[in-house]
Amino acid sequence: MHKFIPLLALLSALATNASAAPQTLVSTDSHIGFTVKEMGVPVAGQFKQFTATISLDPLKPEQASAEIRIDIGSLSTGTEEADAIALSPDWLDKAHAPVATFKSVAVRALGDGDYLADGVLSIRNQNRDLSVRFHRAAQSDGKTVITGDFVIKRSQFGIGGGLWNEEGVVAEEIPVNVRLTLAAPAQ
Repeated sequence: MHKFIPLLALLSALATNASAAPQTLVSTDSHIGFTVKEMGVPVAGQFKQFTATISLDPLKPEQASAEIRIDIGSLSTGTEEADAIALSPDWLDKAHAPVATFKSVAVRALGDGDYLADGVLSIRNQNRDLSVRFHRAAQSDGKTVITGDFVIKRSQFGIGGGLWNEEGVVAEEIPVNVRLTLAAPAQ
């Protein structure tokens, strides 16, 4: 009997680690979008290339971690001129800051599949604390869908310049919406 106790402990540890292992992003079913208001008119856009490493065991949310890396050059508003302006040095400065990241530092459960992730958002090489409320939904096919919305203030990251910073030209607040589909955990 005593010989089986270490084996049971090892199997239990492996099972715990397996459930908390990061799930693979299904990029074709994931989306990071935003809406910028220019002179009161909403302009929607998205980032077409990003990666996410997310580990979230609903039974141990305090051990969760998330890191999202966005390729700034993958920005698309559907208009080449708008994309060029958005990627310019006054805006997202793709040449000097080609990647935006969010990395969690703490996650806590709020109930009913809702969570709050505290972390650091980096845009234009400017780091700011950000809390993101998100929802986790397990799917019948074993996948997990994580959705969330938050707002960034562009001046906190030095986004925009010149004429664009005059009052009323481009709104200060930029709503962001995220839908990340994660593949079923490997068995």
